Amino acid sequence: MSKVSFSALLTLSMLMPRTALAVCETPTTLSDLTILESAGEEAFAQMETDQLLTSSTLARTKILPCLKEPLSVAASAGFHRLMALEAYINADEPRAIAEFHASRKLEPGYTFSVDVVDADHPLRVLYETAANVSDGEAEAVYPPIGGYIMVSGVRNAARYKATPVIIQVFGSGDVLMETRYVLPGEALPKWSDNPLGLTAADLGIKRSVLKDPRPWYIAAGVSALTGGVLYAVAMNERSLFQDPGTSDDELLGHQTSANTLKTASIVAAGTTLVFTGLGVGFQIRFGEKHSITLSMEAARNAP
Repeated sequence: MSKVSFSALLTLSMLMPRTALAVCETPTTLSDLTILESAGEEAFAQMETDQLLTSSTLARTKILPCLKEPLSVAASAGFHRLMALEAYINADEPRAIAEFHASRKLEPGYTFSVDVVDADHPLRVLYETAANVSDGEAEAVYPPIGGYIMVSGVRNAARYKATPVIIQVFGSGDVLMETRYVLPGEALPKWSDNPLGLTAADLGIKRSVLKDPRPWYIAAGVSALTGGVLYAVAMNERSLFQDPGTSDDELLGHQTSANTLKTASIVAAGTTLVFTGLGVGFQIRFGEKHSITLSMEAARNAP
Protein backbone atom coordinates (compact mmCIF):
# COMPACT_ATOMS: atom_id res chain seq x y z
CA MET A 1 0.00 0.00 0.00
CA SER A 2 1.34 3.47 -0.84
CA LYS A 3 2.42 5.76 1.99
CA VAL A 4 -0.30 8.27 1.05
CA SER A 5 -3.10 5.69 1.16
CA PHE A 6 -1.84 4.08 4.35
CA SER A 7 -1.51 7.46 6.06
CA ALA A 8 -5.03 8.46 5.08
CA LEU A 9 -6.40 5.11 6.25
CA LEU A 10 -4.57 5.37 9.56
CA THR A 11 -5.87 8.90 10.13
CA LEU A 12 -9.46 7.86 9.42
CA SER A 13 -9.22 4.86 11.74
CA MET A 14 -7.93 7.09 14.56
CA LEU A 15 -10.70 9.63 14.09
CA MET A 16 -13.54 7.10 14.03
CA PRO A 17 -15.25 6.15 17.32
CA ARG A 18 -14.17 2.82 18.85
CA THR A 19 -17.70 1.67 19.68
CA ALA A 20 -19.43 -1.14 17.74
CA LEU A 21 -21.95 1.26 16.22
CA ALA A 22 -21.22 4.58 14.56
CA VAL A 23 -21.73 7.45 17.01
CA CYS A 24 -21.59 10.04 14.21
CA GLU A 25 -20.20 12.81 16.39
CA THR A 26 -18.46 14.09 13.25
CA PRO A 27 -20.16 13.90 9.83
CA THR A 28 -18.21 12.03 7.16
CA THR A 29 -17.79 12.93 3.51
CA LEU A 30 -17.62 11.34 0.09
CA SER A 31 -13.89 11.98 0.14
CA ASP A 32 -13.55 9.80 3.26
CA LEU A 33 -15.43 7.02 1.50
CA THR A 34 -13.49 7.17 -1.76
CA ILE A 35 -10.17 7.13 0.15
CA LEU A 36 -11.16 3.84 1.74
CA GLU A 37 -12.40 2.41 -1.57
CA SER A 38 -9.03 3.17 -3.20
CA ALA A 39 -7.12 1.90 -0.18
CA GLY A 40 -9.09 -1.35 -0.22
CA GLU A 41 -8.35 -1.99 -3.90
CA GLU A 42 -4.67 -1.25 -3.39
CA ALA A 43 -4.56 -3.56 -0.37
CA PHE A 44 -6.13 -6.33 -2.46
CA ALA A 45 -3.52 -5.78 -5.18
CA GLN A 46 -0.73 -6.02 -2.60
CA MET A 47 -2.34 -9.03 -0.88
CA GLU A 48 -2.55 -7.09 2.39
CA THR A 49 -5.64 -8.79 3.78
CA ASP A 50 -5.69 -6.98 7.12
CA GLN A 51 -5.57 -3.57 5.46
CA LEU A 52 -8.34 -4.55 3.05
CA LEU A 53 -10.59 -5.71 5.88
CA THR A 54 -9.80 -2.56 7.85
CA SER A 55 -10.79 -0.40 4.89
CA SER A 56 -14.02 -2.28 4.21
CA THR A 57 -15.03 -2.36 7.88
CA LEU A 58 -14.43 1.37 8.34
CA ALA A 59 -16.33 2.17 5.14
CA ARG A 60 -19.33 0.01 6.10
CA THR A 61 -19.64 0.69 9.82
CA LYS A 62 -18.18 4.16 10.37
CA ILE A 63 -18.06 6.24 7.19
CA LEU A 64 -21.26 5.29 5.36
CA PRO A 65 -23.73 5.56 8.29
CA CYS A 66 -22.37 9.02 9.18
CA LEU A 67 -22.36 10.36 5.63
CA LYS A 68 -23.98 13.79 5.50
CA GLU A 69 -23.94 14.49 1.78
CA PRO A 70 -25.58 12.82 -1.23
CA LEU A 71 -23.80 9.79 -2.65
CA SER A 72 -22.59 9.84 -6.22
CA VAL A 73 -23.18 6.86 -8.50
CA ALA A 74 -19.43 6.32 -8.83
CA ALA A 75 -18.89 6.29 -5.05
CA SER A 76 -21.79 3.88 -4.61
CA ALA A 77 -20.36 1.51 -7.23
CA GLY A 78 -16.93 1.73 -5.58
CA PHE A 79 -18.43 0.87 -2.19
CA HIS A 80 -20.10 -2.25 -3.60
CA ARG A 81 -16.82 -3.34 -5.22
CA LEU A 82 -15.06 -2.89 -1.88
CA MET A 83 -17.73 -5.02 -0.18
CA ALA A 84 -17.24 -7.65 -2.91
CA LEU A 85 -13.49 -7.75 -2.26
CA GLU A 86 -14.19 -8.16 1.46
CA ALA A 87 -16.62 -11.00 0.73
CA TYR A 88 -14.09 -12.69 -1.57
CA ILE A 89 -11.39 -12.53 1.09
CA ASN A 90 -13.88 -14.05 3.56
CA ALA A 91 -14.70 -16.85 1.07
CA ASP A 92 -18.31 -15.64 0.74
CA GLU A 93 -18.77 -16.11 -3.00
CA PRO A 94 -22.56 -15.50 -3.17
CA ARG A 95 -22.20 -12.15 -1.43
CA ALA A 96 -19.24 -11.21 -3.63
CA ILE A 97 -21.34 -11.88 -6.74
CA ALA A 98 -24.27 -9.89 -5.34
CA GLU A 99 -22.03 -6.91 -4.55
CA PHE A 100 -20.40 -7.06 -7.98
CA HIS A 101 -23.87 -7.20 -9.53
CA ALA A 102 -24.83 -4.05 -7.63
CA SER A 103 -21.68 -2.27 -8.80
CA ARG A 104 -22.17 -3.33 -12.42
CA LYS A 105 -25.74 -1.99 -12.44
CA LEU A 106 -24.29 1.40 -11.55
CA GLU A 107 -21.14 1.27 -13.69
CA PRO A 108 -21.69 -1.40 -16.37
CA GLY A 109 -18.56 -0.43 -18.28
CA TYR A 110 -16.15 -0.63 -15.34
CA THR A 111 -13.26 -3.12 -15.50
CA PHE A 112 -10.58 -3.84 -12.91
CA SER A 113 -7.08 -2.72 -13.74
CA VAL A 114 -4.58 -5.57 -14.13
CA ASP A 115 -2.55 -3.79 -11.44
CA VAL A 116 -5.37 -4.58 -9.00
CA VAL A 117 -6.66 -7.92 -10.33
CA ASP A 118 -4.46 -10.09 -12.56
CA ALA A 119 -5.87 -11.01 -15.96
CA ASP A 120 -6.22 -14.69 -14.98
CA HIS A 121 -7.38 -14.06 -11.40
CA PRO A 122 -10.51 -16.07 -10.41
CA LEU A 123 -12.10 -12.85 -9.15
CA ARG A 124 -12.62 -11.82 -12.77
CA VAL A 125 -14.79 -14.90 -13.31
CA LEU A 126 -17.03 -13.83 -10.41
CA TYR A 127 -17.18 -10.31 -11.82
CA GLU A 128 -18.35 -11.59 -15.20
CA THR A 129 -20.81 -14.00 -13.58
CA ALA A 130 -22.33 -11.11 -11.61
CA ALA A 131 -23.53 -9.45 -14.81
CA ASN A 132 -26.21 -12.10 -15.36
CA VAL A 133 -27.64 -12.77 -11.89
CA SER A 134 -31.18 -11.73 -10.98
CA ASP A 135 -31.96 -8.39 -9.37
CA GLY A 136 -34.73 -9.98 -7.31
CA GLU A 137 -38.28 -8.73 -6.90
CA ALA A 138 -38.98 -5.00 -6.85
CA GLU A 139 -40.02 -3.53 -3.51
CA ALA A 140 -42.11 -0.41 -2.97
CA VAL A 141 -40.29 2.40 -1.19
CA TYR A 142 -42.04 4.51 1.46
CA PRO A 143 -40.17 7.83 1.81
CA PRO A 144 -41.00 10.44 4.43
CA ILE A 145 -44.00 12.63 3.67
CA GLY A 146 -42.71 15.43 1.47
CA GLY A 147 -39.33 13.71 1.08
CA TYR A 148 -37.68 11.23 -1.25
CA ILE A 149 -35.24 8.31 -1.42
CA MET A 150 -31.87 7.97 -3.14
CA VAL A 151 -30.93 4.40 -4.04
CA SER A 152 -27.16 4.04 -4.56
CA GLY A 153 -26.91 7.62 -5.76
CA VAL A 154 -29.98 7.54 -8.05
CA ARG A 155 -33.10 9.44 -6.98
CA ASN A 156 -36.24 7.31 -6.60
CA ALA A 157 -34.55 4.37 -8.33
CA ALA A 158 -35.64 0.78 -7.88
CA ARG A 159 -34.79 -1.31 -4.84
CA TYR A 160 -34.64 -5.00 -5.72
CA LYS A 161 -34.60 -7.55 -2.91
CA ALA A 162 -31.69 -9.70 -4.15
CA THR A 163 -29.37 -6.75 -4.76
CA PRO A 164 -27.48 -4.83 -2.03
CA VAL A 165 -28.10 -1.09 -2.10
CA ILE A 166 -27.28 2.10 -0.26
CA ILE A 167 -30.40 3.99 0.75
CA GLN A 168 -30.30 7.69 1.53
CA VAL A 169 -33.44 9.18 3.06
CA PHE A 170 -34.22 12.86 2.51
CA GLY A 171 -36.94 14.79 4.30
CA SER A 172 -38.60 18.01 3.26
CA GLY A 173 -36.15 20.73 2.31
CA ASP A 174 -33.63 18.16 1.00
CA VAL A 175 -32.48 17.36 4.55
CA LEU A 176 -30.49 14.11 4.66
CA MET A 177 -32.01 12.05 7.47
CA GLU A 178 -30.23 8.72 7.12
CA THR A 179 -27.75 6.71 5.04
CA ARG A 180 -28.31 2.97 5.26
CA TYR A 181 -26.61 -0.06 3.67
CA VAL A 182 -29.28 -2.67 2.89
CA LEU A 183 -28.30 -6.28 2.20
CA PRO A 184 -30.20 -8.77 0.01
CA GLY A 185 -33.24 -10.15 1.79
CA GLU A 186 -33.16 -7.40 4.41
CA ALA A 187 -36.51 -5.68 4.95
CA LEU A 188 -36.57 -2.05 3.90
CA PRO A 189 -37.88 0.27 6.62
CA LYS A 190 -40.99 2.36 6.02
CA TRP A 191 -40.34 6.02 6.65
CA SER A 192 -44.06 6.70 6.14
CA ASP A 193 -47.24 4.77 5.30
CA ASN A 194 -47.45 6.36 1.87
CA PRO A 195 -45.57 4.69 -1.03
CA LEU A 196 -44.94 8.02 -2.74
CA GLY A 197 -44.77 10.32 0.27
CA LEU A 198 -47.84 12.14 -1.05
CA THR A 199 -50.32 14.18 0.96
CA ALA A 200 -53.91 15.04 0.13
CA ALA A 201 -52.77 18.59 -0.63
CA ASP A 202 -50.27 17.25 -3.19
CA LEU A 203 -53.22 15.72 -5.04
CA GLY A 204 -55.29 18.89 -4.87
CA ILE A 205 -57.69 17.39 -2.33
CA LYS A 206 -58.88 19.99 0.16
CA ARG A 207 -59.64 19.13 3.76
CA SER A 208 -63.29 20.15 3.34
CA VAL A 209 -63.93 17.41 0.75
CA LEU A 210 -62.08 14.54 2.40
CA LYS A 211 -65.39 12.81 3.15
CA ASP A 212 -66.35 12.89 -0.51
CA PRO A 213 -65.25 9.65 -2.24
CA ARG A 214 -65.07 11.26 -5.68
CA PRO A 215 -61.60 12.87 -5.29
CA TRP A 216 -60.18 9.49 -4.26
CA TYR A 217 -61.66 7.83 -7.35
CA ILE A 218 -60.22 10.63 -9.48
CA ALA A 219 -56.81 10.22 -7.83
CA ALA A 220 -57.01 6.45 -8.46
CA GLY A 221 -57.75 7.03 -12.11
CA VAL A 222 -54.86 9.47 -12.47
CA SER A 223 -52.51 7.01 -10.72
CA ALA A 224 -53.63 4.17 -12.98
CA LEU A 225 -53.09 6.25 -16.10
CA THR A 226 -49.70 7.44 -14.84
CA GLY A 227 -48.65 3.88 -14.02
CA GLY A 228 -49.57 2.68 -17.49
CA VAL A 229 -47.57 5.46 -19.15
CA LEU A 230 -44.55 4.87 -16.89
CA TYR A 231 -44.59 1.13 -17.61
CA ALA A 232 -44.75 1.71 -21.37
CA VAL A 233 -41.80 4.12 -21.23
CA ALA A 234 -39.86 1.68 -19.00
CA MET A 235 -40.31 -1.11 -21.55
CA ASN A 236 -39.03 1.21 -24.28
CA GLU A 237 -35.94 2.06 -22.20
CA ARG A 238 -35.39 -1.64 -21.58
CA SER A 239 -35.52 -2.41 -25.28
CA LEU A 240 -32.94 0.33 -25.91
CA PHE A 241 -30.71 -1.14 -23.19
CA GLN A 242 -30.91 -4.60 -24.81
CA ASP A 243 -30.39 -3.25 -28.31
CA PRO A 244 -26.92 -4.35 -29.55
CA GLY A 245 -26.65 -1.04 -31.36
CA THR A 246 -26.77 1.00 -28.15
CA SER A 247 -23.35 2.40 -27.23
CA ASP A 248 -21.70 1.51 -23.90
CA ASP A 249 -21.85 5.15 -22.80
CA GLU A 250 -25.65 5.09 -23.04
CA LEU A 251 -26.22 1.72 -21.31
CA LEU A 252 -26.25 3.04 -17.73
CA GLY A 253 -28.70 5.79 -18.60
CA HIS A 254 -31.15 3.40 -20.27
CA GLN A 255 -30.79 0.79 -17.51
CA THR A 256 -31.32 3.33 -14.72
CA SER A 257 -34.30 4.87 -16.51
CA ALA A 258 -35.88 1.46 -17.14
CA ASN A 259 -35.48 0.33 -13.53
CA THR A 260 -36.65 3.64 -12.10
CA LEU A 261 -39.69 3.90 -14.36
CA LYS A 262 -40.66 0.26 -13.79
CA THR A 263 -40.55 0.71 -10.03
CA ALA A 264 -42.50 3.96 -10.30
CA SER A 265 -45.18 2.15 -12.33
CA ILE A 266 -45.39 -0.57 -9.67
CA VAL A 267 -45.74 2.04 -6.96
CA ALA A 268 -48.37 3.85 -9.03
CA ALA A 269 -50.32 0.60 -9.33
CA GLY A 270 -50.17 0.17 -5.57
CA THR A 271 -51.24 3.77 -5.08
CA THR A 272 -54.18 3.17 -7.41
CA LEU A 273 -55.35 0.32 -5.20
CA VAL A 274 -54.93 2.47 -2.08
CA PHE A 275 -56.93 5.36 -3.51
CA THR A 276 -59.60 3.03 -4.85
CA GLY A 277 -59.90 1.44 -1.42
CA LEU A 278 -60.19 4.86 0.17
CA GLY A 279 -62.88 5.81 -2.32
CA VAL A 280 -64.86 2.68 -1.57
CA GLY A 281 -64.37 3.20 2.16
CA PHE A 282 -65.57 6.78 2.07
CA GLN A 283 -68.45 5.78 -0.19
CA ILE A 284 -69.58 3.18 2.33
CA ARG A 285 -68.96 5.40 5.35
CA PHE A 286 -70.32 8.69 4.08
CA GLY A 287 -72.13 7.88 0.84
CA GLU A 288 -75.59 7.32 2.31
CA LYS A 289 -75.51 10.50 4.37
CA HIS A 290 -74.25 12.41 1.39
CA SER A 291 -77.15 11.10 -0.72
CA ILE A 292 -79.71 12.04 1.95
CA THR A 293 -78.30 15.57 2.15
CA LEU A 294 -78.51 15.98 -1.60
CA SER A 295 -82.08 14.67 -1.61
CA MET A 296 -83.15 17.14 1.10
CA GLU A 297 -81.56 20.02 -0.78
CA ALA A 298 -83.28 18.93 -3.95
CA ALA A 299 -86.64 18.76 -2.10
CA ARG A 300 -86.23 22.27 -0.66
CA ASN A 301 -85.39 23.68 -4.09
CA ALA A 302 -88.21 21.88 -5.84
CA PRO A 303 -90.97 24.20 -7.24
